[in-house]
Amino acid sequence: MKNFQDFFDQASIVAPRRDARPFINEKDETCPFCLVNKGCLERILDESWQEDELLARIVPNRYPATSKEETKGKHDVIIDTAHHTLHPKDFTVAHWEEILMMIQKRWNVLMQEPEIKLIQVFKNYGTSAGASISHSHWQIIALQEIPNSMKSKYKAYNHMGECYLCQELHNEEGFLIGEDSFWEIWVPPAPEYPYEVWCIPKNHYQHYGELSIREIKKLGQFMKYLLEVYHQINPNYAFNICMMSGDVRRQYPYHFYVKLVMRVGHIAGFEIATGCHILSIAPETYANKMKKMLKGMYK
Repeated sequence: MKNFQDFFDQASIVAPRRDARPFINEKDETCPFCLVNKGCLERILDESWQEDELLARIVPNRYPATSKEETKGKHDVIIDTAHHTLHPKDFTVAHWEEILMMIQKRWNVLMQEPEIKLIQVFKNYGTSAGASISHSHWQIIALQEIPNSMKSKYKAYNHMGECYLCQELHNEEGFLIGEDSFWEIWVPPAPEYPYEVWCIPKNHYQHYGELSIREIKKLGQFMKYLLEVYHQINPNYAFNICMMSGDVRRQYPYHFYVKLVMRVGHIAGFEIATGCHILSIAPETYANKMKKMLKGMYK
C-alpha cells in the first residue's frame, strides 16, 4: 500500500528548528537583517553594494526548513534592503533588477549541486503573509526531493497536452492587464486569492535560471509597478511573491511564471477542507481596476 503522503497527494516538512525563529516587528532594534546587527548572521554567501548602499545580501537561514536528517537541501535568506522599514514598492527599478539578478545567480549555484531537484523562491511580506521578521526579505529553499503536492501539480499540467500558458490561457477567461516585449501580466481565470496576478514570460522556460538579463530587468519593473498598484488598492496590504518553477532536472515539463498575491481575508475551514477558495471580489472586477492603474506606469 502507498504511504500516507502518496495516497493523499500531500506533502509536509518536519522542521522543529523553525519554532525557535524570532518574531521581529518594525520597531525592534535587534533585527538580524539590519547592518548594525551584522554579527547575528552566520555567514554571507553573496552581497551587492551600490557605492555605500547595500542593495541585497544572501545568507543561510538560521532556522531552516531543511535538515541533514529528514528534508535534505538548502535554505537561504535574501535580505533585499539595508533599511528596516523600507517597503519594496519604494525600491528603485534598478534596485529591483539587482535583487532579481542576485536571486538568479544564487539559483544557478544551487543548480550545480546534482542532488538538488527543486528550487523554490518566495517572498512573504507582512504577518498575514507569513513573515516573522518585518524587515523585507526573500527565501530560497532547494530540495533534494520534489514534494508530492508539486509532483501532482506538474503531472496535472502535463496532462493538458500543449503548454497551457503558451497555448491555452489566451483561450480561457483570464484577463490580460499588461504586457511588454518579454512579459504578459494576467489575472488567471480561476484565482485562489483576491488580486492574484501572474507574470508570465512570453518565451517558454522551465525555471527561473533560464531567464535572460533583459527579461529579469523587465520583471523588476513589473514587480515595482504591481506593488504600487496594490498599495493604491490597500495601503496596509501584506503580500506573497512566488516563483512558480518546474523541477530543475526537467523530469516534469512546466512553464515558469511569477505569482503575486495580496493577502486579503483568511483561509478558513471550507478552503482547508476542499482546496476551493472563496473570493470576495470577482476576477474581472479587480482585473479591470488593476489594468487601469498599470496603464502608463511602464513602457
